[in-house]
Amino acid sequence: MSKTSQVILQVIVTLAAMITTGVWLKENIWAYPADNIYSGQNLFVLRYWFDSRVIHHVHTKEKLVALTFDDGPDPRYTPQVLDILKQHRVHATFFVVGESVQRHPDIVKRELQEGHEIENHSYTHPDLGKKNGAEILKELETTQKVIEITAGSAPRYFRPPRGLFNTQVVEIAQRLGMKTVLWDIGVEHRAFRDPRDMAYRVVGKAHPGIIILAHDGRLDRSLTVKALPILINEYQKMGYRFVTLTELLASAETSP
Repeated sequence: MSKTSQVILQVIVTLAAMITTGVWLKENIWAYPADNIYSGQNLFVLRYWFDSRVIHHVHTKEKLVALTFDDGPDPRYTPQVLDILKQHRVHATFFVVGESVQRHPDIVKRELQEGHEIENHSYTHPDLGKKNGAEILKELETTQKVIEITAGSAPRYFRPPRGLFNTQVVEIAQRLGMKTVLWDIGVEHRAFRDPRDMAYRVVGKAHPGIIILAHDGRLDRSLTVKALPILINEYQKMGYRFVTLTELLASAETSP
């Protein structure tokens, strides 16, 4: 390869990286309301999002989508979410906070009974990037035990609160038998405050293997609850099938 070709290739790779980073910034750093955003921290952890051990989406030719919820269980919103999912015959994945599971075990049991997956979202919802190894281990391991007692089996996936983490967090999750899972796009976005706009923004990003982030706890999630039926209906109209993370990852292994 000539020097000119090498320079051209390097420019192409650099531009591709810049575009990818720009998309990530748009969909993640600015994806939260202004009072729940840590832009500097997110910029710092950007490099960890591209760790090959971290899952953002799944490469599959099937029209499958994984709808995931963080921050529950919450008696204000989780039952409403479950009613909507049941009405539309949709299975989802819930990344739960350990201390909330202990307060509301009946909601988690309902999630299981209705065919949803229960996964690890830490015990107290901290910024794990600021914790030491022992503190990270305690957050994840305690939640593992709480979920196992409540649900009867230990989680296989972990999602760091607010997407803030580092290599140590990924490694500890891996030691506990969990894969770290992030997302392609979030339902909540501080530039979109109308439920229809929120839903159609996510619909516009549809592609096979997409992982959607939504929330069912901690803050006011009323807009998400209103956006959810619109989002589900539109995806189903396009021929997409909602599956759990386990099903989505299995499709990547079997899809031709």
